[in-house]
Amino acid sequence: MPVRPGSGYFRAVAAGLLGLALVLTGGAGSVRADFDDALRAYERGDDARARQELRPLLSADNPAAFWLAGRMAEAGRGGSPPDMAEAAKWYRRAADGGSVPAMLSLAVLHLEGRGVPQSDTRAGEWLRKAAGRGSAQALLLTGAMRLEGRLGPVSDGPGYLRKAMAAGSGEAAVLLGELYLAGKVVPRDPAEAYRLALFAESKGKLGEPFAARLGRLSAQAASELPPAQAQAIRGRGPGRDAPPRQDEKPAEGYRTGTGFVVSRLGHVVTNAHVAESCKSLVAMVDGKPVTASLLRLDPEHDLALVRLAVAPDKVLVLREGRELSPGTPVFAAGYPGEAARTGRMRVTSGRTRELASGMGPAGDLAVSAEVLPGNSGGPLLDAGGRVAGVVRARRDGAAVRARVGEGLADVGFAVPLASLKAFLSRGQVPFVSAPSSGERNVIDVERDLAGAVLPLFCRPGR
Repeated sequence: MPVRPGSGYFRAVAAGLLGLALVLTGGAGSVRADFDDALRAYERGDDARARQELRPLLSADNPAAFWLAGRMAEAGRGGSPPDMAEAAKWYRRAADGGSVPAMLSLAVLHLEGRGVPQSDTRAGEWLRKAAGRGSAQALLLTGAMRLEGRLGPVSDGPGYLRKAMAAGSGEAAVLLGELYLAGKVVPRDPAEAYRLALFAESKGKLGEPFAARLGRLSAQAASELPPAQAQAIRGRGPGRDAPPRQDEKPAEGYRTGTGFVVSRLGHVVTNAHVAESCKSLVAMVDGKPVTASLLRLDPEHDLALVRLAVAPDKVLVLREGRELSPGTPVFAAGYPGEAARTGRMRVTSGRTRELASGMGPAGDLAVSAEVLPGNSGGPLLDAGGRVAGVVRARRDGAAVRARVGEGLADVGFAVPLASLKAFLSRGQVPFVSAPSSGERNVIDVERDLAGAVLPLFCRPGR
């Protein structure tokens, strides 16, 4: 039988989707720093400043600005009453420009019939477009609607929730866990419900109402299992392989690397070879261990996206403009050697280099800045301190020597900016970019990066 609307699946998901943080998680994509100023003003309730920051962006047909204008119209911000029809117009312009959050907002308006004709068909079209751009929230909402007998068979609901989980949604795991605990649509299985609750917990802090639902799901599922089985599922019993608690320093047996914060939601970029095959992954933030969960891997470009359970206050800004030309000054930042354990970040300077064809990893930037073990995953920065790439290989690494020979002992390599931006866009990460200006020195850069470039500790295993 269909799970009726009274079960609250659609309402719970829609409420979360329309919350600002979850919409941003759904993918603001590349966001200019001036849009970020407008968004910050909106979040702190300064509508006059938000409108001021939005005007030039709206004139420039910026999709993110159209989306925020729609948010303000829908919420009745700026002294005007809520206007759903006006909000829908802004959302449509934003969605036509590729804004995934606007696609999600339009889908919800059509599902509820607010400001636009009620139409499950139109809602489904917008959700498919958003899902086609990798939106976990679109898959989550589609699954929730299927569970209420809308947009398709109820039996398809769990499959969409699984797809949303694969795209990084902890909220989808909560809904699916509730189904397994209740035996609705899927066979009753408290053990699977508990596994799903742990998956949701690994994705970091969830917004309401999912945080409260997760707490109830985890407690009830665990209470129905023998203690030994619950402990086995947790995989955190006594022993040397147990990941450290957040009040402990990482122990011996961890491999180290570097990562850097790229969104105010706690997204961190590092290398794939740093974050893959980790039984546990921990970042040191202001001297305290914070659990990190792996969201995406791109082994081809050696990139990984992880999310911290607690988001730091500082975010690095990506460079706008073309790739760096040979001879451009750059900085490399990271935690080589014992620096990861002491927490002392090291910043080195150098220049980009031009190599003959076949003399370096295909597509990578070659740099003369010193790159050492532990630097992997750290940012490569331009002269103005904007992120211009991701450090990926130390100069004397065996893999590099095998590919380029012994003649490049003074060269390090980095993933270029275009590859990084494409990776983040596919993951729907709301990163910030801005033109670079001025020139920084090593001391300036160290100060700018403090709190946003982090040592990472991986406990290898499955």
